[in-house]
Amino acid sequence: MADLLKVVVLTTGPLFELAEAKQHLRVDHNDDDALIEGYANAAVLSCLDFCDRKLVPQGAEPVFRVAALLQMAGLYNSRESIITGTIVALNPAVENLLRPYRIIRV
Repeated sequence: MADLLKVVVLTTGPLFELAEAKQHLRVDHNDDDALIEGYANAAVLSCLDFCDRKLVPQGAEPVFRVAALLQMAGLYNSRESIITGTIVALNPAVENLLRPYRIIRV
């Protein structure tokens, strides 16, 4: 699995590491590491997709980091209701954080 967390912000490094994701989720074991990495990658991509961006804007890394952590937590905590191939809606708090960075094409 490609580790998208390590290539999103080219100038400052990853948005967050697995250890920070696990701390955010309050997970102490290693059993779900691959699952958490998958949800983290999906969360980062969904945040970028919502903003219609390929990379996190320089200076906006803290906002995208918090938004991606929140989105990842939603995916992890409600994983039983997620079906592969379905579109996952963003948490309203995530949308509010990211709205100023969204590119609207006309």
